[in-house]
Amino acid sequence: MPKYHSFSINLSYEDDNGDWHNSEYVPIYLENHPSIYARLIYRIGKKFIDWLNNNKKKYTVTLDGNFIERK
Repeated sequence: MPKYHSFSINLSYEDDNGDWHNSEYVPIYLENHPSIYARLIYRIGKKFIDWLNNNKKKYTVTLDGNFIERK
């Protein structure tokens, strides 16, 4: 079972000209960010990493947000 250490958030958007832009945010930029929302994203991501490392079950997430346990 892999040991997860960090996470990143990749945001993609399409502008009015049809061009795609990507931005990747890593925890080091969010932990001490001036925005409370960025710091909350960091805390949630950290809890998610802890959950991944302590949960032995595997899940698949469907497009509608449901979790299906994999065997």
